[in-house]
Order: sequence, then structure tokens, then C-alpha cells
Amino acid sequence: MTRFEDITVVVQGPVQTFQDREQEAGITQKCLESVRTYLPGATVILSTWPDQELDGLDYDELVISPDPGPNIRNFHKDGSPQYYNNNRQIVSTLAGLKQVKTPYAIKLRSDNFLTSNAFVALQQQFPERGESLRFLRERVVVSNVFTRRYAKGFQVAFHLSDFFYYGLTEDLLRIWDLQLLEDLPLSQAASNRGGPGGFPIDCTQMFWLRTLNKVYPDIRLTGLLDNRPEVLAQSDQCYANNLVIGSPEDIGLGLCQKFSGNARIARTKGKCAQWQFFEWQDLYRRYCQPDYRPDVTALHRLKLFLTRLIHVFPTRLETSVRLRKG
Repeated sequence: MTRFEDITVVVQGPVQTFQDREQEAGITQKCLESVRTYLPGATVILSTWPDQELDGLDYDELVISPDPGPNIRNFHKDGSPQYYNNNRQIVSTLAGLKQVKTPYAIKLRSDNFLTSNAFVALQQQFPERGESLRFLRERVVVSNVFTRRYAKGFQVAFHLSDFFYYGLTEDLLRIWDLQLLEDLPLSQAASNRGGPGGFPIDCTQMFWLRTLNKVYPDIRLTGLLDNRPEVLAQSDQCYANNLVIGSPEDIGLGLCQKFSGNARIARTKGKCAQWQFFEWQDLYRRYCQPDYRPDVTALHRLKLFLTRLIHVFPTRLETSVRLRKG
């Protein structure tokens, strides 16, 4: 078991509503207090923006970065730009990770919190690894929230959540040491939609692809729904040999109100479209340890299939019609 003193938690993001980004009142204080509760002895780095209200927040080190502002990745049908906070996430995450001096680190959003330290044991629980598309020194634990297996009713590749990462500090730096994105010119908007009538690459896919391309420059996606068999196989191998994907309950992650309760991602339709822990274990068995037995019953598998039959697969028809219409 890794000692908690060997872990630094990088809490990144705003601590209050910032530049039109709504923040749940008191959520960052709750986040920091949860770290002290479940990781006693760990170092806490708060990586945030200028002019934030910091009174009452319990951290060991403060990192303040200039705000890079939102970036433009897409455009609305009327030609107006769609703004994203991708660069803000890169800046606050990387600035915090660069200050870490412990062997292990956590990347934790300032609007989420810990509910246990289960991720510490989980990270060491799957020792076998294959060689294909293995690029991290050890496994990194991530959340399945927004780690989608299905989108628009179809399987998707490399759709990895950016909420929570736990692993070796050098591995988290390998993932998050990214160049900032340049604004997409309006002239390139059509080519960014994943083909006629298609869907552009999701932000989470974009982050993971940019990480992978530092090692595997030939890995590419044409759009959100680029699910060619060889692409899905590459995605599966990356997941199997570098990560552990678990639910918030599996890893010990609490979500703010925006992502829990009645939020779309927290409803049955959203949750069943995500990778399940036992499905990641299936990948581990296939690519890493053939004699491993996933911790799941046949009934649980059947229930998930039936739930997807109701909530996920019917969406394929709607998506197919949209794609044909262009």
C-alpha cells in the first residue's frame, strides 16, 4: 500500500464562479476537506486563477496561473463560435503537477471531492500488463464518468474522462504535458465535423489523443463516431495496458451537483453508456491476464445489456438518419 505521504493532490480549477463558469457554493472547501479526511499526510496543491476568494481553504501550496481564456473548437450553425475551457484545464492541471515532489499524484477537479481512498489500492490491484500501446510506467486510475463506451447509440473510441487521475507523478505529467490549443478558424469548421453530417471529436477524446500522439503519432480519429474495428481495438488496448477505469463508487470519487442527482450524465441513460468497471476488467483479462475472472455475475451483465437495449441502442436509428441527411 502506498503511503499517503507519497501522494500529492493537485486540486485544479476555480474555487468560485469564474468567467461565467458556475461553481457550487462551498464545493472547493468540501473538496479540500475530503482530501484531509481520506488521505491524511498527503500534500495538497491548489492550482487556480488570480483574484479567487481563498479564505478558509486548507491547502499546503498555492499555484496561481494567468488565465489563458476560453478556446474555440467549433462553431454554431449561425457561425458564432463555441467556447471551451480546454486550455484552462491544461494550464491549471499542468502548473500544479509541475510543483509535485512526491512519487504519486492526483489530478482532482476543484468542484469534485473524495469519498474514500479506494483508488490507492485499486491502482496496484492489476499487476499484469501487455506490451501493445503501453506507454505509462504504471497504471493510472480514472473515473468512468464521461468515459463513454457508447455515444449517439454507437461505440466510440478513446472517449476518456478528464475528471480524476491517480498514479505516478511522472505518468500524470506524461498525460497532461500538452500544448495549448489554438482557436479553430471558421474556414475549418466544416472539416472539423467528422465528415458530412458527422460529429466532431469530443473534448475528452481530444485530450487523450493528444497525449497518445506524443508516442503514437499515427493514431487518428475522423470524428466522434469513428468506430472502425481497428480503432476500437487500439482504444481497448490503451485502456487495458495503461489504466484502471472505475465508477465513482469503485474509486472513491464524489461529484458536484452538476454531475450528480438529476444531471443527464447521472441518469440511467447516461450511466449505462459509460464503461463499467467489470467491462474494463474484461479488457484486462483479454489483453493482460487470461486467467483473471472479472468481479461480475451473469445477471449483472444481462441487466446492463437490457438497460442499453432500452436507453442506448435505439438512438442508433436517430443518429443514422441524421448522418444520411448530412
